[in-house]
Amino acid sequence: MAKKKAVADKKGLETQKNDRKRQTILGIVVVVVLVAVLCVVGYFIWRANRPSASQSSSTSQQERQEAEAELASVKVKPLAALSNGGFLVSKNGLNKPVEGVPTISIYMDFICPACGEVDRDIDNTLIQMVNAGQANVEIHPEAFLNDESTDEYSSRAAGAAVYVAQHEPEKLLDVVRAFFASDYQPKESQNYKPVSNAMITSQLEKAGVSTAVAQDAVKGTYIPWVNAQTSLAATDTALQHPSGQLKGEITTPTFIINGHYWLFDVAWSQTGSPLTSLLKAVGLTQSEVGTSTKPKLGSKGEPLFPTSTSSSSN
Repeated sequence: MAKKKAVADKKGLETQKNDRKRQTILGIVVVVVLVAVLCVVGYFIWRANRPSASQSSSTSQQERQEAEAELASVKVKPLAALSNGGFLVSKNGLNKPVEGVPTISIYMDFICPACGEVDRDIDNTLIQMVNAGQANVEIHPEAFLNDESTDEYSSRAAGAAVYVAQHEPEKLLDVVRAFFASDYQPKESQNYKPVSNAMITSQLEKAGVSTAVAQDAVKGTYIPWVNAQTSLAATDTALQHPSGQLKGEITTPTFIINGHYWLFDVAWSQTGSPLTSLLKAVGLTQSEVGTSTKPKLGSKGEPLFPTSTSSSSN
């Protein structure tokens, strides 16, 4: 009996050891999975907040003046561009804003991963809002990230978009959507694969741009203007993060709603969706998009979300 009991005790101890071993392994797996999830979430938040060109609040008045001089020296400028370098699209046409609705200004770089991710989530809704007269959208094609490609793709794509804005402005929002399409937008840095002018032309045509305009858009007509306008934007303190760890930095995409810097990255982190965040910011529900319902903003025209209280910790 004693021998049998000893054997049983031994088996019991081995079973307990195996159970503890399995629990330990399971615990390690759970921790690894949790760390991986946190890394992925952190990665996307970082991408959304990553400085587009390491621009900071150290910008001097001299740098601003030099950028203004560079822009003034450009010989060929798009006459359709606003004084701030943007192209406003509305139900009324180019640079003809609808009164009483928000103007959503978006500073973007066509190679920027976060710009693409955000645009793919909101572009259909933005186009519906524009067509219904619920918003004016001001597009700012920038070239902050030329160093992320081997052929200055940011300048070339922005220059092509500007050419379309000048010659077929009704296609501008479609071009933005086409350039950010997941099956087209090039990757950055070591993952970048050269994009030919023919590829850009083809994408413009997919967006509905006429063949003649698409072919001329890639000839570089407005690239010097894009580069100079980007240098000027990099000195604009109104485009710098107003608070948080990125205070003083310019990142892409940057949203300005009715002249107010919108903390879209804070909103995105709170809702998990750029579109949900945008609709909350302008006081619309998804079912109201494309209808006669007017967006609702704060008393000074500022975004409704996030509030100063909910974003103060950023």
